[in-house]
Amino acid sequence: MAYTTIDDPSEYFHTQIYTGNGSAPRDITNDANAGDFQPDWVWVKNRDSGGNNHHLFTSSQPGSGYVGHLSTDLTVAEASATNKVIALNSDGFRLGGTHSSVNANGDKYVAWQWVVNGGSASASGTESGLNAAYSRQTNSTAGISIITYTGLGTSGTGSSPVVPHGLGAVPHFILIKNRTHNSGNGSGTNWVVYHKDMDETEPQDYSLYISTAGRGDYVGMFNDTAPTSTTFTVGTHMTVNSGDPNYYMAYVWTEIENFSKFGIYHGNGNIDGPSIFTGFRPALLVVKNRDTTGSWAVSDSARSPFNEIANTLLWDDDATESGVSNDLNVDFGIIPD
Repeated sequence: MAYTTIDDPSEYFHTQIYTGNGSAPRDITNDANAGDFQPDWVWVKNRDSGGNNHHLFTSSQPGSGYVGHLSTDLTVAEASATNKVIALNSDGFRLGGTHSSVNANGDKYVAWQWVVNGGSASASGTESGLNAAYSRQTNSTAGISIITYTGLGTSGTGSSPVVPHGLGAVPHFILIKNRTHNSGNGSGTNWVVYHKDMDETEPQDYSLYISTAGRGDYVGMFNDTAPTSTTFTVGTHMTVNSGDPNYYMAYVWTEIENFSKFGIYHGNGNIDGPSIFTGFRPALLVVKNRDTTGSWAVSDSARSPFNEIANTLLWDDDATESGVSNDLNVDFGIIPD
């Protein structure tokens, strides 16, 4: 079955807002409406002070203390995050320091959080066609997998390298980041994005970076091969499958009724813009212009609980809410009485 209705989406996704207090260690406790919530993926952004990157921490990253983090607004490899997020608690997460990216006194923060599999690997081993180590934790109910895998450049057998995602349904959205490679100038590699509507007929032929650029036709990303209900295919580009070897993180989603929706719409250039049906009131919205230059704009119902939804942040930029010149200014469904 490709879709599962989720009665309570708050059991799998929650946005927590908090104000830094400049003291540590400090536990950030999720609001009561977060349900039974121990996150596997915490994405923190300073809303107030510029120059602070996005920080992504997961229970899939090797080692203890969650010392590694990735940043969507940077292309650099996984960086040390000592004393930032140091534990994932049964009702939130623990901060180990006072760095301005997570806990400066008086600064406001947002933490987007997902539940996957409690940090436990759903599967691991060597996949036929990849011939390299992988480990994943999967929540097929919520349609999310977090996968770490080793790149080889080729499969060693002449077939296209594939990565098992475990969702039991075709993925609709994939983020991939090379965790280990930095080029000679330290610039690293781009985040690569697959979306089911990247093209109307051949979405697998195109991809986006988490940057302002529009889509491109890059055969080296997904090898012009559509994902299946068991695997997705990667080419030989450094960003997805280097033979050095390099080590990768992949975040994979499939649409789940009442929880997630991935689609496309055509803008009309009017203040009264188009209506996009999702089937539920969104808690998180990410928008990117597929065809030309434009940032990855993100809003949520925690930072902006009433319409019009504002307080936009950018995945590809360290800008603050006030530093974003144009909010999304969208309406999220119907405000409950």
